Amino acid sequence: MNESLLTTLGILILLLPAGGAAIAGAFGSRWLKGSTHWPVILGVGGAAAASICLLKNVFGAPAGAEAIHPVIYEWISAAGGSWFNVEFWIDPLTAVMLVTVTFISLLVVIYSRDYMRHHDHPERGYERFFSFLAIFVFAMSALVLGGNFVLLYLGWEAVGLCSYLLIGFYYEKPSAADAAKKAFLVNRIGDFGFGIGIFLIYLTFGQLDYHSVFEAARAAIDGNVDGVAAALNLTREAAATASSVITDRLPIIALLLLCGAVGKSAQLPLYVWLPDAMEGPSPVSALIHAATMVTAGVYMMVRCGVIFTASPAVMMVVAILGAATAIFAATIALTQNDMKRILAYSTISQLGYMFLGVGVYAASSAVFHLFTHAFFKALLFLGAGSVMHAMGGIIDVRRFGGLRKILPVTFITMLVGSAALAGFPLFSGFWSKDEIVHHAFMQHPLLGIVGLVTAALTAFYTFRMVFLAFFGQERVPDGVVAHESGKWMLVPLLVLAIGACGAGYVGVHVESGGFVGFLAPEEGAPGPATTPLHKFLQPVNEPFALAHDHGHGHEMVSGAEHGEVAHAQAAEVSHGFIASVIHHKLMYISGLIAILGIVAAYVCYVRRPWIPQLVQSTFSRIHKVLYNKYYVDEVYDATVVKPLRTSGKVCFGIDQFVIDGIIWVITAVPQLIGYFSRTLQTGALQGYALTMAAGAAIIVVWALLV
Repeated sequence: MNESLLTTLGILILLLPAGGAAIAGAFGSRWLKGSTHWPVILGVGGAAAASICLLKNVFGAPAGAEAIHPVIYEWISAAGGSWFNVEFWIDPLTAVMLVTVTFISLLVVIYSRDYMRHHDHPERGYERFFSFLAIFVFAMSALVLGGNFVLLYLGWEAVGLCSYLLIGFYYEKPSAADAAKKAFLVNRIGDFGFGIGIFLIYLTFGQLDYHSVFEAARAAIDGNVDGVAAALNLTREAAATASSVITDRLPIIALLLLCGAVGKSAQLPLYVWLPDAMEGPSPVSALIHAATMVTAGVYMMVRCGVIFTASPAVMMVVAILGAATAIFAATIALTQNDMKRILAYSTISQLGYMFLGVGVYAASSAVFHLFTHAFFKALLFLGAGSVMHAMGGIIDVRRFGGLRKILPVTFITMLVGSAALAGFPLFSGFWSKDEIVHHAFMQHPLLGIVGLVTAALTAFYTFRMVFLAFFGQERVPDGVVAHESGKWMLVPLLVLAIGACGAGYVGVHVESGGFVGFLAPEEGAPGPATTPLHKFLQPVNEPFALAHDHGHGHEMVSGAEHGEVAHAQAAEVSHGFIASVIHHKLMYISGLIAILGIVAAYVCYVRRPWIPQLVQSTFSRIHKVLYNKYYVDEVYDATVVKPLRTSGKVCFGIDQFVIDGIIWVITAVPQLIGYFSRTLQTGALQGYALTMAAGAAIIVVWALLV
């Protein structure tokens, strides 16, 4: 890889959005006004072009090429040399993430030009909105490009700040302001653990750059004392002690880093901020859910694969957490009526799939799903924004219907995005989701079953939303003149629809017989490691493959060429149903489940709309629990929010009455003395002279008497 070229491209990817944000913020309100979007479009567009060039150069590197980590400049120096550098880390994962972030963000920014013109006026924050968008892209790019944990943390916190600013963009609206504070505070919980994890990394390794930490961790796991000594620049005796400390602390470090991932990527129990984040403008929802903030946790775990895979117990925690979140959020989405809220719970569920992929040692599959999810989830949120734009700001699917003729382009593009999200065969989500489900079955049957059940629920609630909004009798809210969106909004939808259809094909292979798939069909057939994306991400997946030295899933990811070996190993850990679904059968079953979920939604909400009413009345308590989101917010309010508010009031009372009372008592004596002293300080010179004379007389009399 050309280090000089890649370094230049990395700098451009950061500077162009930052420059666009600076121009929009400095000159937008005074000179640019309604044209403030142009600096941001050009800045983010330039970053997207630079990211594609970077991806091309990384993709064209020779096989086995290592990541490059160029130092941009020395930030902090100490005695004896440099202590902390600003440096990049450029490898296949960085390249894929940067293209995903910048390209999706570019489409969101273009879409925002028309959307914000109709939902806000330039004098009410148009330039502020676009400036915040560009800063968001800069922050996420910095998070991905950073070559050490300090830069990772700075980018991590910067995207949290940007989410606060954008979710609360309509700050005069109480619900928006509350949602922004909720997102910020909930993430502080996860980020507290994340920050402690980074401190523990420094205490353990004495370094914070990825290269030193990862090399030392890998060497310590392998028992290679000389490798630890070389990575951390220690003597062999010191390295032997350090190696033992590293192996003991890696699981703790992984769990602390996981806290941050749970907060940023909205997993149980810190997911509660993401549904409320819908109070921000729709482009913000698309940006957060598809390309920036929520993907940071998944990226971080894959990047730190050496740390996470050091403990099988930690990996199982990640897998269980992901599976539980996936099905938990999917059940809530079944009963929601706000389109954006349905999609929000869908995002939580899909992020659960990604966590599940990481936890079952399928890191490349998790990144693959992150990549495809960015296209169809951005499409769905922007499509929901188009519906909201046409319905005068109303997004409740109970208040409109039959929109497919009124909004034909929005309908077609949302149909494509919904098919991809539902895992309909041959759409992008079908390929990426099913890889994760397959690896989950190889790790533990229950995890795979949860993945399939979640897939069925996803197909049902996604097309429930589509059928309620676009099918049935044509209905629009009173006083609304519905119309299709303009070209600035529709063009990004069409581009994303193409991605929702085709993005999945970068991770599948076409066999000589014409079959398209990701599972090896016969003995000796190539697995997904021979496909473009998986082969490209193979260096990133290496720590996961090395740690997971058994099972068919490992053979697939690590590029095994002998199908019979993979089949035999899978048979050792699989029984009954699992053994029957390896190769193509799982893919067929998953596709059939998606189709059945869509058909069930069609029957319930188009052909037989009385069925949902019957089910709701029959299972009213269950419906109420799901509709109220398991009362998790209420539980948090009762067990966390109210006690903290009460303790805050108690502390305020103590400060006001006890602390201030003590201070008042202490100062009372000087105040009284001062009060009485003021009666003597009249300011009249003759009074002072009389007092002095009286004092002198008293002294003289006292002297004579004594």
